Amino acid sequence: MQRPDQTLIDIRPLVPTETEKASEIEQFQNDVLRPILKFQHELFIAESRSNSILNRCFQRETIEGKRADIKQVFSKNAPIKYLLIGMVTGLMTADEFLSYQKQKSEFDKRITQMLIERLIDGRR
Repeated sequence: MQRPDQTLIDIRPLVPTETEKASEIEQFQNDVLRPILKFQHELFIAESRSNSILNRCFQRETIEGKRADIKQVFSKNAPIKYLLIGMVTGLMTADEFLSYQKQKSEFDKRITQMLIERLIDGRR
């Protein structure tokens, strides 16, 4: 029988990244965060469509306007931001989650930045 942690790793899509000179934080981002974000992409898009606050961000004409609105929602509405971050951390292994907790604020910034870009690209 396969361990639950291995199952979590196996379901993630491969995301080719440059790893030769990556720092520990960049390595975690490339090996853990990016694959999870890619795996959850459709769920993020569905949440952005069903969440009235996030959905309003996509009424703007320009990508810059949408990006600014989403950033503002994330800065002023912590429950939405942390719901989406939770959709990422919920697919981490126990060891990955411990690594995440050690640099939580840095990883939350990176997750938020990648989420914003995914939401904008996915809603075009």
